[in-house]
Parts: sequence; C-alpha cells; structure tokens
Amino acid sequence: MAGSRVAVAAAPPPPPAPAPALAPVSCPGLALLLLLRSPLFWPVLRAARAALGESTAFPPVERFGCVFLREPYGAGGTDDEPPPVRFVVAAPRPRRRGRRKDAVDPRTLYDARITLDGVVPSRPGSWHDLMNALVWGTFPRAKRALHARQHRAISERIEPGARTLPPSRTRELDALALLDEGGVVLPARGAGDPARPIIFGHAIYESLARGIAPAVVAAIEIDAGARERAPGGADPVAADLAAIDAALARVIDDPSRLQTPEELGRIDLGAYA
Repeated sequence: MAGSRVAVAAAPPPPPAPAPALAPVSCPGLALLLLLRSPLFWPVLRAARAALGESTAFPPVERFGCVFLREPYGAGGTDDEPPPVRFVVAAPRPRRRGRRKDAVDPRTLYDARITLDGVVPSRPGSWHDLMNALVWGTFPRAKRALHARQHRAISERIEPGARTLPPSRTRELDALALLDEGGVVLPARGAGDPARPIIFGHAIYESLARGIAPAVVAAIEIDAGARERAPGGADPVAADLAAIDAALARVIDDPSRLQTPEELGRIDLGAYA
C-alpha cells in the first residue's frame, strides 16, 4: 500500500567461528571426558592428552610435567628443549597462631618460586592445580611473563624486615590475578571474522571440569596476526596457539597494560559453549 512502512528485520549477528579442528589423534581416558564435558576445552586438549594419557584416574603431580610433551600428539616440534618449569608437590601450609616471628622472605612466595626457581608448587588431587598445569603446557610464555610480573609487583611492596604481607592487592595485581584465574583471550582476526574466545584462566577450566556452566568472564583483546612457523608437517592449531601465547606474553610484559581490572572486557562464555 502506498505510503505504508515495511518493517525490515535487523540482520542477525554473524555466528561465532567454529573451534578449529584438532589433529586426528586418539583422545582416550580422562582427556576425552573433559572434552565431552565442554568443547571449550579444545585449547588445552593436547596438554591434557600428554599429561593424562589413557588413564581415567587423576594424575599425580609428578606427571604434570608431561604437559610440555609435543611430538606424540601431533602438535609438531620436538622435546629437545627443557621445560620452562617443573611441577612439585606443594608443602603443607604451616599453622600459625598470632603474629609470625620471622620476616617475610619474598623469594619463598608462590610467584617467586616460579620466577626464580622454575618450580610450580601443586597440590595432589587438586583440579585447580591440574588445570593450571594444562594452561602452562599450552601458554608457557604468557604464564612465565605473568608470574614474573606478579613477583616484581609483590616484592616491591614488601618492606625489609616486614612480618606480614600487604593487607590488600594493588589494582595491577587485581588485573593480573583476574587474567590468570578467569581470563579469556580474543585474538584479533579481521573484518567479518569474529574472534572466538580462547580460555586462558585455569579457574574457568576447573569450573568446566566440575560441570559448572560457563558464565560472564574477563576478556582481553590481542593482536596475534603473525602465526609462528611450526616445523614441517606440524598441526596449524598448535601454530595458532603459539602465536597467541607469544602475543599475550608481549601484552603482559608491557608495563602500560593491565594496570586495572577495568582494562579487561566482559563476555558471556556460555554463548560459545
């Protein structure tokens, strides 16, 4: 009819890009159960296969170091390079009553053990610490950069002879902890190619392993345009993850970035589950 308006429905947003196809290798045991629990596990699946093998039992801490193995699982490369860290059984925390008598030694704190000694204290039977190991096996550069920055930030705040740690974290430490525990990475791709979130925070993986539905999480955008060249015949997914790892490490190393938690955006991870 002349003069009438025709309602035009808005075009729906483009669907998120599908998760990359993994190399055609077997995925037995507990690693398969994790993937079936949520497809969001795909970034750490290679590390999970390496650490968990064919067993459905929870692995001992001594096996966490297998997350750095690459060749048997189609990710390319060799295992000639030494692992960036070792996983050791965490000593039980001593029970203290009242004010501690000795001064705080920054070198004995968690981030210092990683940065200075190259060891990651881990608790036996802890899903949280197992997921942390899987992230280490997938994003070793970013994890080293993160803990080194946290170590510097914490050490600078401890006065010589202090018997207690500062009562609260700085905004910078809040941002780093949020990324480490509950952050996802949004790699910039290009026009018409929406970024698919890649989970970095090991607390998110722990929630997924426990069957907790994905929720709103912190997100950081990075430029991972330069894919690292993997050795001949290597899995391109591994090359993409290596490029993302290197790009995220550069962001963490930049002192002008991650100064406050507000720098991290928020996305609903459930939309991608």
